[in-house]
Amino acid sequence: MQNSYEIHDSQWSEERRRRPQSPARSLAPKPPRFAYGWTPTVANSGWKDVSKSSGAFLDSGASSFKFILLCGLWYTSSALSSNTGKSIMLIFKYPVTLTIVQFAFIAGYCLLLASPVLQFAKLRRPTAAILHSTIPMAAFQVGGHMSSSMAISRIPVSTVHTIKALSPLFTVAAYAMLFGVKYSPLTYISLLPLTIGVMLACTFDMSASNFFGLLCAFGSAIIFVSSNIFFKKIMPTGSTNHANKLDKINLLFYSSGIAFLMMIPVWFYYDLIPLMNRWSAGSVIAANRHVDPSNHSVGFYFLANGTVHFLQNVIAFALLATTSPVTYSIASLIKRIAVICIAIVWFNQSIHPVQGLGILLTFGGLWLYNMAKSDVERGEKIARRVEVMREMVLPSTKEE
Repeated sequence: MQNSYEIHDSQWSEERRRRPQSPARSLAPKPPRFAYGWTPTVANSGWKDVSKSSGAFLDSGASSFKFILLCGLWYTSSALSSNTGKSIMLIFKYPVTLTIVQFAFIAGYCLLLASPVLQFAKLRRPTAAILHSTIPMAAFQVGGHMSSSMAISRIPVSTVHTIKALSPLFTVAAYAMLFGVKYSPLTYISLLPLTIGVMLACTFDMSASNFFGLLCAFGSAIIFVSSNIFFKKIMPTGSTNHANKLDKINLLFYSSGIAFLMMIPVWFYYDLIPLMNRWSAGSVIAANRHVDPSNHSVGFYFLANGTVHFLQNVIAFALLATTSPVTYSIASLIKRIAVICIAIVWFNQSIHPVQGLGILLTFGGLWLYNMAKSDVERGEKIARRVEVMREMVLPSTKEE
């Protein structure tokens, strides 16, 4: 297929053959009628590079400002989501209730945006294809978010997110052991400071009461890594029908709504009877009236947590849609660092020098891993290609 340049050049050549021209003019080459970044000025007086014009500069500046603004909002909403969840757990220690309320808020806000009053989005009717793609996602979200809530109820937020920074280690290990992918030495070297850093950061949280919280944090990281592998390998997006693809609001609504329904029996089993006992004893009402030094009640924190949790997901979708995967990966790395630092300041957490060294090593390992991530992605594509050849399935993406 011809590109735009070839099409315009062929049209220009055909016009030259049809009309008589003087020998002097026939020897003078003409530029194509249209060219990316260039525009004609006065007739026969040359072309101008508009990519360096003030308008293009303003467009580039506006794009950079939008990216910085989205990153700032993403970091802020992520930090607020974790910190308000921890504030709830300090007063109202029911992590399963926190998780189901978060799913309810996300689904509720999606319904609000699709309501006749706002009409910001249009929810699609449920179909077998939609449920087939969103039910596994909801199941992973239930396991990952519930483990994360249980973790922050027992250990500091900074420790939880430091452990979650081990996700690259779990990803590389899974592809190496399950699919036989081989990585370059740089990839394995980047995982060394990452692993040592997390071990040092968890040194002073290794008490009997915190051990379950550490296990939940590790479990949350493993579940989210497993979900990424599952959707890349088992349910690749390139193989789905474009008619069944969901937009941001529909994806959030169905995944969170189904996750909410999945959480109901879990909530009945773990929290319903204890909450009823506390309610009859007046403890729940007393907990809601209990305020922290900032004079905010538990009800306020639930509202704030559900709202920022929804915004965090929407902003992440918007940022991913406006940037390349590499840029998004770097922004996600900085977000992890920002959430850890904000949590330390938010709760006035005292950090032992050994823990501080561990956190710095974790940051350095994440940066090294990000530099070597192209090798990791190449390994994932090799694994996908090998599996396609085994199953004799046609490639679903251009990269395959």
